[in-house]
Amino acid sequence: MDLIDHEPNDIKFIGHYLDEDGVVADVLARVSADPVAIERWLAPKSWGFPLHASAVTLKALPEHAGCLMFAAMGIRNFYGMWHADNPHTAFGLEDDVQIEDGIINDPRYPDNLSFRVIERVKEELRKVPEAA
Repeated sequence: MDLIDHEPNDIKFIGHYLDEDGVVADVLARVSADPVAIERWLAPKSWGFPLHASAVTLKALPEHAGCLMFAAMGIRNFYGMWHADNPHTAFGLEDDVQIEDGIINDPRYPDNLSFRVIERVKEELRKVPEAA
């Protein structure tokens, strides 16, 4: 068996499409398997990095500051959310896409889906007694 023939074209992509609940379950299982990952997912400083911080401020930051600031992009890529044939995120120009004040707020939009996944995973992680 030649494994290369069975790999997805984009090696960053899991190779099949999951619905929102499936992505949440998969991300939750991956994060829950690592106590350090759980801690970092629940730490607010992991989600952003002060780009205009002074040297003093930078020294005061924990080592994991900003380590998850690109997690939403990673989720979108890993689960193929931008792929045109993903049945959970694909919509055409003829579809009625929800847009408000120039912002796409349609639940199928990959950005919106990945941010919901993150919030749902964090919500589940907060339920773990050791993480609270």
